[in-house]
Amino acid sequence: QIAVIVVNAVNLAMIPVVWQCVGASDYTQAAHYTKKLMIWTYIMQGLSNVLIILFVDQLIGFYSSLSEETVELARTLVLIHTSCAIVMWPASFVLPNALRAANDVKFTMYVGIGSMVAFRIAGSWILCVSMGMGAVGVWIAMVADWICRISFFLPRMISGKWKSKYASV
Repeated sequence: QIAVIVVNAVNLAMIPVVWQCVGASDYTQAAHYTKKLMIWTYIMQGLSNVLIILFVDQLIGFYSSLSEETVELARTLVLIHTSCAIVMWPASFVLPNALRAANDVKFTMYVGIGSMVAFRIAGSWILCVSMGMGAVGVWIAMVADWICRISFFLPRMISGKWKSKYASV
């Protein structure tokens, strides 16, 4: 959670900012603020995760009673998460809040649940248990979940289809 703590603040801010614009039927401003908040999200995500990558050994070192195997696994998992989160986390988890704020809730819910079941649950089981990859397999499945979410949320935002959802309320 340390890797995404800063971004979660923007995650919470995205909803009321976009909701205000959409409520005023100002979709240009909604798109503008979504883009602006996403840029800041990527900047903050990049800075915080680069720091984690640079100091991964010191961070893991806080847990002095770990075996060498555990330290190596922790390092691997932290590096998988942080390196992928720099690029993928904002579009996977912050961008959908802009869609939710525009009342495109069903779409984001269906994508989130479908992706979680297909990748986080089924993918983790296949990679972790069936293929014997252990915890690394779980994190690979989670990254696949992020990719799936991006492949739905980004085109939805770009297409502008989210703009028609508020009017149906």
